[in-house]
Amino acid sequence: MLFCVSANFRHNPLIRMSSPTTSTRFILGIDLGTTSVKAVLLEAKSGTVAASYSRQTEADIQSDVEPRGKEQDVERIVNTLDKCVAALPRHLLQRVGRIGIAGQMHGVMFWKSGQGCCWLEHEGNHIFQPRDVSHLITWEDGRCSSEFLASLPCPQSHLSLATGFGCATIFWYLKHRPEFLNSFDVSGTIQDYVVAMLCDLKRPLMSIQNAASWGYYNTESQSWNMDSYEYQHFPTAQLCDVYFLHSSQH
Repeated sequence: MLFCVSANFRHNPLIRMSSPTTSTRFILGIDLGTTSVKAVLLEAKSGTVAASYSRQTEADIQSDVEPRGKEQDVERIVNTLDKCVAALPRHLLQRVGRIGIAGQMHGVMFWKSGQGCCWLEHEGNHIFQPRDVSHLITWEDGRCSSEFLASLPCPQSHLSLATGFGCATIFWYLKHRPEFLNSFDVSGTIQDYVVAMLCDLKRPLMSIQNAASWGYYNTESQSWNMDSYEYQHFPTAQLCDVYFLHSSQH
């Protein structure tokens, strides 16, 4: 799901942004897919593709919940992102005014707020490296059996709950490995994490579409289903704040 951010970051981002007075500006589009990362530069006014690059992440790693677990190495995903952006023409990157980020839905990763990465300078570019983060448990994860899903509270959502959904995975950790959750204080999709690092967000923001894809978000009331006794042990503080995209927002 697409998440758009402006160029006004507190940290130096992956690229050096243009000033508002630059005549021809570009939009950097990023897709953090299940098997690859794609980056594209669009001319802002015409939408013409100026350059693009894609690369396989090779991020799949062995899960300790074999054979059902499906996990990916976040550092490999971010390293692939760095390489994709670095492969685009630098003189055009210097004229980027906005970034749009999309990525694989349903999955969940965890990190510590304010400590999710460190920033480095490499060959003239500013890049970040993940720090104190979990693996990404992807939408393909199968650790939640039908019996386990049936034991969970019934979600107030237009989507049926399934294994691989973020909240279902959190419920699994809550039952089987609660100590794992104690090591982190925020969670999100891989694209939520990247946006949080680029914008130096203490709490990640999540689009309403990604929130719904986690299984326990009501799009009509625009709220998580976490206000009854059935969720009293659920780590609600780790859930993202949900961001509502409007055409007038960047």
